[in-house]
Amino acid sequence: MPNTSTDLYTTVKNVSGAERVFGFLGTHGKRLANNETYTQPGDLVTKLGSKRAQRQFKALESALVNGDLSIIKSPSVYILSETGGVTRELGMASTKELGTTAPSWTGGGDYTEGDLNANDA
Repeated sequence: MPNTSTDLYTTVKNVSGAERVFGFLGTHGKRLANNETYTQPGDLVTKLGSKRAQRQFKALESALVNGDLSIIKSPSVYILSETGGVTRELGMASTKELGTTAPSWTGGGDYTEGDLNANDA
């Protein structure tokens, strides 16, 4: 798999059943059609939660709790292997088994090809 940076982004999906504007997405809000996805850099929850004003975080929380929005993907959790000094990415394989893989920027991050836990040092 080629080197990418896909595991550094958050992807959300409008699951409300209708077109909706989500004011906390992007710089000035985004209008999403039903089932449309939107991807933005970084961890959306952390970004909004760390703001002094909590209005946007509360709007995200409400959209999630009310079933209007779903977080499809958020940035990965990274773990340093103590034995090999190698950074690994935490993830779930297509078999629903939790494990680690190489980060996307080193050509990893694809859990569907059964490479979970491969090359662990």
